[in-house]
Parts: sequence; C-alpha cells; structure tokens
Amino acid sequence: MHELSIAEELLDIIEREAESAGIKKVHKINLKIGEMSGIVVDSLLFAFEVLSKNRITEGAEVVVEKTGVEFYCAKCGTRLEGDEETCEKCGSIEFIPKGGEELQILSFEGD
Repeated sequence: MHELSIAEELLDIIEREAESAGIKKVHKINLKIGEMSGIVVDSLLFAFEVLSKNRITEGAEVVVEKTGVEFYCAKCGTRLEGDEETCEKCGSIEFIPKGGEELQILSFEGD
C-alpha cells in the first residue's frame, strides 16, 4: 500500500509549510490527483486520517480534485474525443496519453 508512504510525505510537506507560515492547525487540504497516478484515493484518505492523529492536520477535511487523461493522435496531434479507436482526421491507431498522472497539494487552510 504505497498510499501510506505518499500520505506521510504529503503530511510532512503540509506541516513544514504550515509551521513556516505560523499556522498551528490545518482545517482543510486540497489535492489534485490524476486518474493515471496509480493512487487509490480511498486508501490515501484513510492513510491521511490515521497518520494525522496528534498532528496539526488531525481532523482536517481532505478535498480531492480528480483529473483525467487526454489522448492525442501520435501522427497528426488531433485530440481524441470519447472512446475512438482511430483518429478521425488521419485514421491512425497510435495515440499518446497526456496528463492524468498528477499528484499536487493545491492548497491548505488553517489558523
């Protein structure tokens, strides 16, 4: 379960940044996670909850913005729409994925 180590690293970053900003208690954490990141969001949220005990992030609401992946034709660069198997413009069956691998701390709130 790599979500445990990811949650630990994210919490360390948030604590370090919060403390340097003079924040004593974090109430909300906003994350962006791509659907191709390999992260199981429910497992990450559970790990956050467990690892936050007795830390400045204990009880913080974690909001996850999920991002998708887009596919582009490898030959002509056209963005594919839906579940197409061939490029509408040139007929190619070769596609390049773009995005969907993000894991970002967008922001956090506290006092």
